[in-house]
Formats: sequence, C-alpha cells, structure tokens
Amino acid sequence: MRQRIIDNLSRAVGDSEALAPVQREQFLVYLMGPYRTFDVDALLPADADVETDAPSFATWDETSGEYAEDEVLRLLQETRDCLRDRGFNAFLAIDVGIPLDEMDAATQSIAFAQASNATIFIAPQVGDNLGVGIEIGSVLEDLLSTAGMQGPASDATPPTRTRRVMVATEPSVRSAMLGAVHTRWDASVRTFTDAADCCRLCAQFCTHIQNEELYGSLDRLD
Repeated sequence: MRQRIIDNLSRAVGDSEALAPVQREQFLVYLMGPYRTFDVDALLPADADVETDAPSFATWDETSGEYAEDEVLRLLQETRDCLRDRGFNAFLAIDVGIPLDEMDAATQSIAFAQASNATIFIAPQVGDNLGVGIEIGSVLEDLLSTAGMQGPASDATPPTRTRRVMVATEPSVRSAMLGAVHTRWDASVRTFTDAADCCRLCAQFCTHIQNEELYGSLDRLD
C-alpha cells in the first residue's frame, strides 16, 4: 500500500488530482478529518435505525458548529499543502484515488494509517463531536489492536505505533473518546487555534517522528 500511495499521489487517479513532488517522498503523513461520509449502512446491524443509531462522522450542525463541511475540507487541504511545502509527503484519503467499490472508506483509513510514517487526525468543532470521537476510536482500535491492549485502559500496553499518531483538536471540541485517546492509547492530543497553528503543530509532530526514525527508537518505514 505504501508504494501505491506514493505512486498515486504524483499522478491524477480517478477523481484525485496529481500533487507536486516533495523532498521527503518516502515520509508519508496521512491527514484524517471529518470531511468524508462513511457507508454507515454497511457498518450497522441489520435492525439498526440509521437516523437515530448512527452519529455520522460527517453530520454538520450549523447552529453549534463553527465549521461547515467545505470549510473543514479546506482546513485539511491547507494543512496538507503546508506540510508538503515543508517537504513531508502529506495526503488526504481523497488524494489517493482508490475507488470505494474496491475498498470502502473505513478500510481505506486503516490501510492508509498503517502505511504512513505519521497519522494525524484533525478534529475541528463541527457540532457532532460524538461522531468524530467514534471515528477516531474505531481507527485506533483497528490500527493499534494488540494482545497488550486487551482489558481496561489502566492495564493496557500500547504498541510502538501509537507514537506515530496525533490528534489535533480545537479547544472547544469535547468528546469522551478524545479523552481516551491519551488514557488508553497514550497517543498525543494537541489543540490548535487556527489553520496556521494547526500546520505548526503538525509540522512539529512530523519532524519529531522523522528524528525518532533517524536517531531514535522508531523503525524507518522506507
């Protein structure tokens, strides 16, 4: 999957546009965020009520949320472009161009995270924080599920890969799942105030992971 992502980012595939080359092509940074609807019908039990049982990752509440859907996508794209300007091969799921009839969105998220040097989940205030938290939790459970993660959080031993994951949120975002990101998985949770601050946090995190691969205890993925 790593090589497929690298190859696809440099060319127009499906509905995705080609991204300009970057200095660190092999350093993949997967940016996740609430901008793409999952196929909830495929994930829910047959007797579930989609209207009431599925708090959607892409449910927008214009009265309580500060962002609209297109604004969140723009924030993610700006962060991607900022990281790419700094040499990191940052991408969104929609940049890879894998059709959903080949691989559903949830499976893509897991595969992209597993293939990347760093995974950053950007969670701005969009009204439906419960859905955001559920999506973060489901990805982390699939990505980081090991024997050491069985049982209560107090007894869990997160795998090394946890160090490659960061959640960047606005201060106003509140979710029990976000609180568990640090408690259960020992992953980094940081807050940002605007797009420039978000990029700065993400760049710092990517630089840290890069240094850990070069000089620390993280394995190089290239």
